[in-house]
Amino acid sequence: DVSRHTHTPFSLHQMGCGTSVPVCEGGVSTTGAPPRIIIAGAPASGKGTQGELIVAKYNGVHISTGDLLRAEVKAGTERGQQAKTFMESGGLVPDELLIDMVKARLQEKDCQERGWLLDSFSRTNA
Repeated sequence: DVSRHTHTPFSLHQMGCGTSVPVCEGGVSTTGAPPRIIIAGAPASGKGTQGELIVAKYNGVHISTGDLLRAEVKAGTERGQQAKTFMESGGLVPDELLIDMVKARLQEKDCQERGWLLDSFSRTNA
């Protein structure tokens, strides 16, 4: 239960798996802005599990870079077609392309209104 991990607005908290995330009371900052959270950690460290709990508590949009890539490919967008070339060859999608996808997604209405949690971004040592 993520609620046991919240204290003061915008504190950094250990989530039990070594991953620190900012949390705010009631899902809204003191300025009224929706939460914007980035969660990072090693593979299998619990990012997905903690991300789901945080999103459920604060009603934000969970954005996984893997899900975003798959959605762009499935939709047949220009960015998705570019990403597909790298994915099919077993390579990592370049940061520039992934950043463009993420920036576009963060501008969508649901992210602007509800806030977001960005999971596993970036996948390289940028």
